[in-house]
Amino acid sequence: MDFAQGELNFDSPAGDSTGYHKWRADMDARKKEIESRYGIILGKPVHLQLIGEDNPLQGILTIVSGKLPPVRSQLLLQLAHRQFTLAEIESISLL
Repeated sequence: MDFAQGELNFDSPAGDSTGYHKWRADMDARKKEIESRYGIILGKPVHLQLIGEDNPLQGILTIVSGKLPPVRSQLLLQLAHRQFTLAEIESISLL
């Protein structure tokens, strides 16, 4: 899921950015809802420890699939080129 992708409306009056600001606010609210529901941090650098691994990962965490799974622990995430499920995370903190 990408929370930074904008959309250009060619029908809006010149200089009118209310549509964009509404869209941005809606996306930010959705992102906060997902972060709260799943206990993750999206779009900011994080320090992440996976269960059973010695070396922590660092980077920007993203959600791989466009649709959220019905089971919370099956949420598929990615940090750099590494993919893992929510159930595999031992700890996560903001850098």
